[in-house]
Amino acid sequence: MYEFTAEVVSVEEDDYCVIVGLADSSTDPSRYVILQNAKSYDSQDRELGMDHAHIEVGGGFEPCYGGLVGVFLQGMELELLLSDAAQRKLGIKGGIAVTLNTLDSRGALEAALGQICASEKIAFALGTTGVG
Repeated sequence: MYEFTAEVVSVEEDDYCVIVGLADSSTDPSRYVILQNAKSYDSQDRELGMDHAHIEVGGGFEPCYGGLVGVFLQGMELELLLSDAAQRKLGIKGGIAVTLNTLDSRGALEAALGQICASEKIAFALGTTGVG
């Protein structure tokens, strides 16, 4: 399991894509995850296998397209479930577990994750345990 506590939560959206970034530091991150999902794909994206959410983790691993099979956000805990192929490509065993250091960006995070999951037909579940 690739685990860390996110000191930084970033959500960006433009006309072309949605990007979610979580990092253990704002100045010198060593552990992070970036999810990027295009709002539409062209024939070249499909031919190259780039027509799915892009996943990148910190630590020198290789990023991958696709392989995100479940997203669960409960309280301060975010879990990303990955296919075996994505785990191999990313160089990690299991999924990704992120503890959020703050709930300041939770609404934007929920919305962006929900949008990515709906677009990619990925299981998405929210819980409120631990939220005070």
